[in-house]
Amino acid sequence: MEKNEFDWLAKRFGIPESDILWYNSGICYSRIQVRTRESAEKVSKAVQGETVNGGMLDGMPLGGISEYHDSNDKILFDVTC
Repeated sequence: MEKNEFDWLAKRFGIPESDILWYNSGICYSRIQVRTRESAEKVSKAVQGETVNGGMLDGMPLGGISEYHDSNDKILFDVTC
């Protein structure tokens, strides 16, 4: 997904478009990578109560936040949504 296509995600989750680094839309669940913990927590809260739809993770709650370090040792956040 191109960076200029992140505006709808920013609106959906109430986060700055500039915080979105990456998004992957899947059949059972999606993932978004953001720059700040604040944005990660907003995404997590927006999907609170929703679960993975199918596959071996069926029923797993969405909104889990994972921390990653990029090549410059900056912390990034990945959220299941």
